[in-house]
Amino acid sequence: MKKLIALLLALCMVAAMFVGCTGKDEPATTDEVTKLTFWQAGGDTVGAASVMRLLLDKFELQNPGIKVEYQAIPWSQDPHVQFQTAIAGGECADVLVLGSPLDFQLAGEGNLLPLDDLLTEEVKNDLSETLKNNCIYNGNANPDMKGKMMSLPLYGGTRAMLYNKEIFDFFGVAYPTEGMSHADLLEMAKKLTGDMNGKHVAGLGTRATTSEQYLNFVWNYGAQIVNPETMQAGTDSEAWKKGITDYMAFYEAGTTPEGAASMGGSDLLAMFVNGEVAMFMAAIDYAQAIIAEEVEEGQIPWSEKLGVAPLVGETYATCYTGADVLAVPATTKNKEAAAKLLNFLMGTEVQATYCKNVGFFPGAKSAAEDSFFKDDPIQAGFAATMAGCHYFDNYGVPGVGTILKEEIQRLIAGECTIDEYQAAITERINAAIAEMDA
Repeated sequence: MKKLIALLLALCMVAAMFVGCTGKDEPATTDEVTKLTFWQAGGDTVGAASVMRLLLDKFELQNPGIKVEYQAIPWSQDPHVQFQTAIAGGECADVLVLGSPLDFQLAGEGNLLPLDDLLTEEVKNDLSETLKNNCIYNGNANPDMKGKMMSLPLYGGTRAMLYNKEIFDFFGVAYPTEGMSHADLLEMAKKLTGDMNGKHVAGLGTRATTSEQYLNFVWNYGAQIVNPETMQAGTDSEAWKKGITDYMAFYEAGTTPEGAASMGGSDLLAMFVNGEVAMFMAAIDYAQAIIAEEVEEGQIPWSEKLGVAPLVGETYATCYTGADVLAVPATTKNKEAAAKLLNFLMGTEVQATYCKNVGFFPGAKSAAEDSFFKDDPIQAGFAATMAGCHYFDNYGVPGVGTILKEEIQRLIAGECTIDEYQAAITERINAAIAEMDA
């Protein structure tokens, strides 16, 4: 991990150099100063808040009539709860950074401004299509917001297929490529399952403790968690059954690790690093942690043997994406200043600088052209996964992740059939929708 820490510190120094070079920015005099409040959920990792503050200093130099009062609230302090409380009391900040899908909930309640008219055409045209789709309101609770931008992707991430080239080479299996089907992946996992250097290798590392491990399999057939036409659970469809049947085939074939029903992400990561898993779906922070792992003398370094490939597909190729987004509460009294800040934060150089530090993917396509993202095989692999992928929304239904996670654990443990699993998640999701609408 020492190499990863050193890399992050170096990146922070580069960011400081970038935002500190303000000798050419001469603040103009002004009689009036707008105080713009800006709250960020999180920002407490790898110096992200410090980098944001430096960027805001540059924004203030370019906009001398605006003073940004910035506050980063660690996730341990439940920033989303604080935001909702502040909105209810009419005392929220002018601009927020929050994790989706809270933006969907707030937009449905009429608590966010649509951003379409606040953004320049340059910024709108430069947005990553996949992340932009996540930021368009498609719910029915707020007809005035329908089809409009409820938020902006400050940065985002997705899952890709991480694989150990050394294991593939040992078993004589070709590396995964774009365009593979579920059946292709299953056959590959079977060939990669066996003994290698005194260890048992599981072809595909997956687990039931988080829904993102299997949603792609059902999304790939077009199944949706919530049917947007009826705003009822879409989990009782034949497409959903088809996808979950494909996913369960990996367990039935014995290609997955033992204890997958209760295995955590750190457990799976440790098995992969230890050579007990050939490939698994994960976000880029897992890839970065793997690259930083030291190997014994004479062993192949992870920088050479870690591969990244797009996920498999069927009717669609989907990706499980998420983003930290920018949003403007409807209570803001500084709409014009907020618009200036949004456009600044989505600028190419600002996006590249900030995202290099947080380790995730820029919301601006032009920033993704930076050599840090484009030329690095790990970053490029995740970019390829995100580009052009289809996206399905959960329409802001609270507790969906927990429902999907709990019921797949029961299914994998043999406590229910696929039909019983589908009936249970459908009933629970419909109950959550009813409670949300009450």
